[in-house]
Amino acid sequence: MGSRIGLIIILVVALGLGLYLYSSGAFATGLSGFNSVLHGPSGSLFGASSSTKPTATSTSSSSSTGWSSFWSFLGFSGLHAPAGPAAPHQQAPPPLGGTTTPSGATSTINPADIPAGFTAAQLSPYFHEVRFGTVSAGTSYYYGTITLSTYFNTNATGTIDVTGWQIKSKGSGEYIPQAINRYDPSGLAAPSDIRLKNGDTAYLYSTSAPFNVRLNECIGYVAHVANFKPALPLTCPYVDRSQIENFTGECQNYILSIGQCQAPNMSSPQIPRTDYACQNYLNNNFTYTSCFQAHDTDANFLSNQVWVWTGSNVVDPYHDVVELLDRNGLLVDLRSY
Repeated sequence: MGSRIGLIIILVVALGLGLYLYSSGAFATGLSGFNSVLHGPSGSLFGASSSTKPTATSTSSSSSTGWSSFWSFLGFSGLHAPAGPAAPHQQAPPPLGGTTTPSGATSTINPADIPAGFTAAQLSPYFHEVRFGTVSAGTSYYYGTITLSTYFNTNATGTIDVTGWQIKSKGSGEYIPQAINRYDPSGLAAPSDIRLKNGDTAYLYSTSAPFNVRLNECIGYVAHVANFKPALPLTCPYVDRSQIENFTGECQNYILSIGQCQAPNMSSPQIPRTDYACQNYLNNNFTYTSCFQAHDTDANFLSNQVWVWTGSNVVDPYHDVVELLDRNGLLVDLRSY
């Protein structure tokens, strides 16, 4: 009896060692003959088909089946091979793109600057880079005016496109339209989005006008040929003295007496009738076209002011809460009065 038990123990150890070496693949080639002897058709001792080599993914399952069949063969049940080591834990890779901030929020916003009733996510990336200046309602005697000025925090050399932004009050609202950036003497320049650089100001008037425009050095001449309310400013370049110094003294006196952006009165007795060069100068140098041609390339030709006429009044004359919203409906500035 003792010799039989010893034999069984030796057989168990031998078979266990063989199964371990087989499942590890260490002697897969060298034991191919032994493998064919131990493995028969499907349902044999180790539960594997002799025509199919176990794959890496089925090793654990095949080994477990083999142990179960072996213990059953010996008359034992409920015994299985010990579980193998658990697969190492795989951590998910970090998300691509780095960290993000809530939509509309910027890292430079001081929490103390967030208006009551708003969260950082409701603030525009341009928060406080465009701000209300004047906010006044129109009356039956005077037009309403809203001004927007730029104070860039981080984009000092760029521009901000404000066309499509909304000025919203408690009872009304108005979207900022386009404007002509560089008014052409032909009058055919098309309007475009209003892009404000640092230090620019947009003036929005409740009245109407022929077109919205960025002011320039010569725009005062246009005031005499189109009806704007309020009127365009009469600021035009001064006369270049070097161009008139060869005229008669009387002619020079008359030229210097002409107001800015004013056309000369060619019937004036102050114009010498025999000074033809003077008359030619007067005929060709006091119009928007002549001014544009002479100064269009000036570094300061374009003004930092854009004038816009909305044709309606959107704020209350007494008390109101006025919001400036960007194209996504996020708050840029707030004025309460």
